Amino acid sequence: MLNIMNLTDALLPADLLFFAYFVWLLIGLQAARAAPWRTFLSTIKLQHLFLGASTVLFLMWIFEVGVRPALGFHFLCATVYTLMFGWALGVIGVSLIMVAVTIISGDWVALAMNALLLGILPVSVSYGVYLLVYRYLPRHLFIYVFLCAFFNAMLAAGTAVLALATLLVVNETYTFARISHEYLPYLPLYLFPEGLLNGMTTMALIGLRPDWLKTYDDDIYLK
Repeated sequence: MLNIMNLTDALLPADLLFFAYFVWLLIGLQAARAAPWRTFLSTIKLQHLFLGASTVLFLMWIFEVGVRPALGFHFLCATVYTLMFGWALGVIGVSLIMVAVTIISGDWVALAMNALLLGILPVSVSYGVYLLVYRYLPRHLFIYVFLCAFFNAMLAAGTAVLALATLLVVNETYTFARISHEYLPYLPLYLFPEGLLNGMTTMALIGLRPDWLKTYDDDIYLK
């Protein structure tokens, strides 16, 4: 099924969807200010990596399974994407990917809300957890892979899904009884593979291409 997890303009009030554009703009401006443009524009390898990873993410985001509009699942992989590029480029990347997804779905009114819930929110959670782990826990490879990738991906995806479900219930799009019966029971079946995919991908990058991970350094984690 295509774009079941994404919101459409018929599911939420129009004023809320337009307000999301304002929030999206503010976050986008902050990301644009914080992004390492000098490094990005001067490094062809980084540009190719960003384009390649974003293309893979786009292909993952356009196919999903679900039961009703907005009540679906697809792999986000926002955590490993964030570990690769950091918060600023991560926010910019997922925003551009959501624009590409919207070109296919055509739900332009809900674009900002989808970008916030399914892109920027998991990216921000992922980067926040990484910063907490980096600051307060020992710099160890196992801690990085398990907490910053595996557990982090489960938490980020779970936060996005619960935020989406809460928004739908508060706006009376679906009843809590329907969501708790038809949608939330499948959440654990979605979160573990999400964590496993991000964890395995991160481990593979550490072994094969550690320089592709902005947040990883062999000198720090392999002392």
